Amino acid sequence: MAIATLLCLGVHGCNTVDGGAVELSWKLRPASSSLPDKFVDCDSGKDGTNPVTKIRLDWVVHVDGTDHSGSDEWPCNDNHGVTNFELPPGKALLSVSPLCETGPALAGSYIAPAAEQRRVILGETVSLGAVELVVLVSYCGEQPCICE
Repeated sequence: MAIATLLCLGVHGCNTVDGGAVELSWKLRPASSSLPDKFVDCDSGKDGTNPVTKIRLDWVVHVDGTDHSGSDEWPCNDNHGVTNFELPPGKALLSVSPLCETGPALAGSYIAPAAEQRRVILGETVSLGAVELVVLVSYCGEQPCICE
């Protein structure tokens, strides 16, 4: 039994935890209430739009008078993401935004929730829950649509 335990420890090893993690889920909602769809896919298929390819989480953590910033990204179609335990413990400002194939979506082509402040604790996961990003997918000639 002791040999099996030692072999198991050697194979699996130990991972060090250097910070906290963030978990979130997301959905894209069309900006126009005249559309019958309550949600749209990452590739809405609407004229004048291109797919949202990734969702980005940005953070700034204030620790002992210094700001530490970072980000993580996930494929949009995953609808869920979790960072590694890499955020330093402290007060974190967390924000979410869509990315297009060519880079960040134009600020006027989506509405993201306001940045949220959360406390990051060593070894724990902060949950942002379900995040809705409102994306412009109609009237694209009159306004910039998502990922034009």
